[in-house]
Amino acid sequence: MILPSKACGSACSSLQAVARETFTGVLSSSAVRSRSPRHIPHCRSQLRITLQAHSRSFHSTPNHNSHSPRTSYRVAASSSGKSRPFLPARNAYNFNPEVQEALGVALDTQDPTVKRKRRPDSGEDAFFVSKIGRAGSTDNSVAFAVADGVGGWAESRVDPADFSHGLCGYMAETALDWDQPAEQLRAKALLQAGYDRVVADDSIRAGGCTASVGVGLEDGRIELANLGDSGSVLLRQAAVHHYSIPQTHGFNTPYQLSIIPPRMRQQASIFGGSYLEDYPRDAATTTLHMHHGDVLMLATDGVFDNLNNQDILKLVTNRMLYTGAWTASTSPNTGITPADPETLARLTGPEGLSSSIPPPHTKTSKKKPATASNPHDHTYTLQSLLAATIAGEAKLASMDLRRDSPFAKEAQRYYPGDYYRGGKVDDIAVVILVAVEV
Repeated sequence: MILPSKACGSACSSLQAVARETFTGVLSSSAVRSRSPRHIPHCRSQLRITLQAHSRSFHSTPNHNSHSPRTSYRVAASSSGKSRPFLPARNAYNFNPEVQEALGVALDTQDPTVKRKRRPDSGEDAFFVSKIGRAGSTDNSVAFAVADGVGGWAESRVDPADFSHGLCGYMAETALDWDQPAEQLRAKALLQAGYDRVVADDSIRAGGCTASVGVGLEDGRIELANLGDSGSVLLRQAAVHHYSIPQTHGFNTPYQLSIIPPRMRQQASIFGGSYLEDYPRDAATTTLHMHHGDVLMLATDGVFDNLNNQDILKLVTNRMLYTGAWTASTSPNTGITPADPETLARLTGPEGLSSSIPPPHTKTSKKKPATASNPHDHTYTLQSLLAATIAGEAKLASMDLRRDSPFAKEAQRYYPGDYYRGGKVDDIAVVILVAVEV
């Protein structure tokens, strides 16, 4: 459903007003990507179920006028493998474009073994944030993504993490090698370029993943391309302004990119089946316009299977108000407003929240700046606090047997005769962008 806002004036035609002011207002429960440890039918198999894909319209938020100030994106990520403990200080990563070209990927080596050792603690999930263009560019544009490896490939003795981390690594390289104006780099084209390079990589012989990819320009425009059940949520002044719609073929069967070895294709054809294959061209695209103080979250289904949008909104609003990034007015006509650019720049800058939250290092240890191989800068920033908060809450909810998660409710709806309660244990990856006027 697309909800038009109020007309912007009698001088504009109704069609023009709707085109400028529409935004997406629909959410369905996320489909789950990895196999459940409980007695839920394994709908995640690669054999295709012939279902008709629903058509999706293009959604956008209104553009600023041509005199809008430039936007700087303050970015952080947080992640956790499903079999590992979550430590907020250890599992949060700040992206500082002044000292690193990219976050979440190893770009200074082509050795697959070294790349595996230097992956962040995200299990089969992957993420990246990078500049667009190499060092020396003064453009504030960024590229970013999350990807979720298809866990079912483990049954075929394939590491699902190779595909998702490889895709993010190649997308980061493509963004950094971009030598044209940033606005000419499209999110779906970036996904296609990463996928093509994964297919050409002999070290990745099989696998698959979902992905949510974004390109942020310094005029505030964000283009998103979403394939599968990873997705995005845009929060503005304590309200959900946009959220993506999961692309699924059925319960627990999201759209996914894949590499299918010829031998496996032949085996499937013997039994009259075929493998589930989607392509970057199938991704749903969305154009947003971020305002000063907006918060954009990209996450894998390890978040969306355990937290709904209202949970995410509560967590973000609480942290934004507590740190002073948003302020609440007693006036009924004002409500929640973002802090001034100077304050928000300080909260999201290198020093971050150090004045109110002690840094997570001992007195004897020396603070180390973030680098490509060492993304931990041991400083809480507003964006890293938000990312760690969401990832940590999703981790807790995934192990809670008393509170039914969005996944549990979806499973109960599809399979009312099966018992499923509580959270959904899965890998988690979160990327947070805070827009700051400069």
